[in-house]
Amino acid sequence: MKSTFDKNAEKFVNLMVEKIESLSMNWQKPWFSKVNSKQNFLPQNLTGRTYSGGNAFLLYFLCEKYNYQTPVFLTFNQARNEGINVLKGAVAFPVYYTLFCAYHRQTNEKISYDEYNKLSEEEQKEYRLAAYTKYFQVFNLDQTNFAEKYPNRWDILKAKFSGEEQPQEEKEMYVNPILDEMNKNQNWVCPIQTVSSDSAFYSISNDSITLPLKSQFKDGESFYGTELHEMGHSTGVKNRLNRKGFYENDKFNYGREELVAELISALSGVYLGISVTVREENAAYLKSWCKAIKEEPKFLFTVLADAIKGSKFIAQHLNIRVDVGEVEEEKNTKVA
Repeated sequence: MKSTFDKNAEKFVNLMVEKIESLSMNWQKPWFSKVNSKQNFLPQNLTGRTYSGGNAFLLYFLCEKYNYQTPVFLTFNQARNEGINVLKGAVAFPVYYTLFCAYHRQTNEKISYDEYNKLSEEEQKEYRLAAYTKYFQVFNLDQTNFAEKYPNRWDILKAKFSGEEQPQEEKEMYVNPILDEMNKNQNWVCPIQTVSSDSAFYSISNDSITLPLKSQFKDGESFYGTELHEMGHSTGVKNRLNRKGFYENDKFNYGREELVAELISALSGVYLGISVTVREENAAYLKSWCKAIKEEPKFLFTVLADAIKGSKFIAQHLNIRVDVGEVEEEKNTKVA
């Protein structure tokens, strides 16, 4: 009999693998095609509180897979409290949270993480930290009768998350004022230089980023996507996020770091309104990423966690307000 973790991990893995496999057939497709030109298309609940961590990535992909009209999700109980019904046959998707607590080493007394943080350093030594994951199931508003019950609110929500794709000729001239200002003033955490070159890279030894000239890219978004990718790499050093495996040169850790940087670039692109595609040189990694995720689901969780940390690091440095708040776990997570 499968555990709760195994059941939910299977859904997470299937969704992520399906996405990567679709990219392997056409690596020039953006990671988040559903949110092109939609800076506010962030997975959230009805109050506007956004989902965070790996949940944000997975719910993005879910919106794209089923072409949901809004990125608004809620639990069965939240729907009931709103006076709406989940449609017959609708299938929920799991959202997960990692929670921490502490146990006394001798008495095994359990205290909350907040209580643990209030202890002195000497007192904390008497406890051991433990982490556990809780899940609850969510439905998209499209899976409910919300539109029928509250047509005015539904129209407002649809307008909030609407956004038309830019014509290709406009995309090719795309400029991003936030990144342009950062480049002009050189106010990223490390120097960024553009030179006439065929490659982009982050140098650990020099702590610097080198990019080809913007005119060498097929369009503006490709330039900014590459820049965000290298910025993602630069967040991994010891004096920043100290990312696991960052300094390892073996094939596995190199490929993992490339996937982390790809996802940092993709999510940062969402925050900035940029459609980010897979870098050409990383297209070859797509199948190996699928293999690693299928063989070890926890690999997916650690990659998503690192990607979220990196994208938030970038957002905070660029003064981009990412979250209006994070969705908190619901006390009663049972789905009828």
